[in-house]
Amino acid sequence: MPQKIMYAYSNADGDQNKPICCNDIDKNEYETKYKGHLTCIKCSKARMKYTERKNEVKFFSTWNKEGHLHDEGCPYNVIYKGKRGRAKLKAFYENVRLDDDTILRRLKWKMSTLLNEYKEEAMKHPHQGSSKVETTEFAEVGVPVVDENGNESRKSPALRYDDANYITRDDVGCKKSVYGVIDNVQLIKEKNGAAYAYFNLKTRMSVVNVYLPEAFYENEDANGVEEFEKFVGSVKRMVESNKKNIMVIAYGDIRAKKKMGLNINVISPKRILVDNKTYFSILNGIV
Repeated sequence: MPQKIMYAYSNADGDQNKPICCNDIDKNEYETKYKGHLTCIKCSKARMKYTERKNEVKFFSTWNKEGHLHDEGCPYNVIYKGKRGRAKLKAFYENVRLDDDTILRRLKWKMSTLLNEYKEEAMKHPHQGSSKVETTEFAEVGVPVVDENGNESRKSPALRYDDANYITRDDVGCKKSVYGVIDNVQLIKEKNGAAYAYFNLKTRMSVVNVYLPEAFYENEDANGVEEFEKFVGSVKRMVESNKKNIMVIAYGDIRAKKKMGLNINVISPKRILVDNKTYFSILNGIV
């Protein structure tokens, strides 16, 4: 069951794709300032409306007959409503196939952009939007794929990027790049010698974690659990010893955690950057 939409972009007077929370405005403000100037926080396409009920429950929703205007892959697109719609959404993301080296290059591009724009500041949502298709050449989006006969068969699929603050249960089943500030690091060791880790992120609404399961260090690019524990320990020290915020960006399946919150399930060392450093550079102590 999709939860109520808490955030939208504002393009009202003085705003430019500014994220606002429904709890921060009232009906009068909506009618006088924001009505007609709010768009989807996930794709910034469809217009959003504000509702305030008598029991003080507030939320955003898509304008009537504009559900189809959301991007393909946006969980609020009308074609993804209901049980069958959610299956279509999952199939959409499963169809996006990129090799790990391409994913790593794109994560580096996005992280560099974020660090340049928000250096020494609290995390903000980028003006481009969380899941808009990146259009610069560095993002490698829209590059034709040439087959063995020299024919352009398709375009390279886009990665979608989301600020961890706006990840909700509506994103479960999607595969995205999620970025945020690490709050703390947890390494859990099992009696059988296995281990897994959580990078818990600083968020305002949902509980969101970057989750590194056994598959992460059993990947062909990793070298077992001892190396994995060294990596997690290094990140933990980075977070605890630095006065500045340590940012992470990770690509993976978004899954609901059994007890509470959401996990970004990362299964390869080439699908994560911490403070713009790769898994390999952190292991080798490269700054």
